[in-house]
Amino acid sequence: MTKLLGILFVLLICVGGVGFYRGWFSVSTHSDEADGQKMEVNLTVDSDKAKQDVETVKDKAVELTEDAQAEVRKLEDQAKENFKKD
Repeated sequence: MTKLLGILFVLLICVGGVGFYRGWFSVSTHSDEADGQKMEVNLTVDSDKAKQDVETVKDKAVELTEDAQAEVRKLEDQAKENFKKD
């Protein structure tokens, strides 16, 4: 159970880091008082940016999968030709 929680924590940290890097999340602060004792911290989530990045990853995965399938078919044809020769 502890191992699972550790994995989930690491996954959460990774998603958070990638999210901040890719601009999915942003943090801003604001202080109204002159003495600076109170500060507002705002977390903004750009869900459109995240969805756009997810779609880009999906499209790239489909493209890579199709390329890999074409390569496998080519290798399969070569193997069949070599088998027929023998």
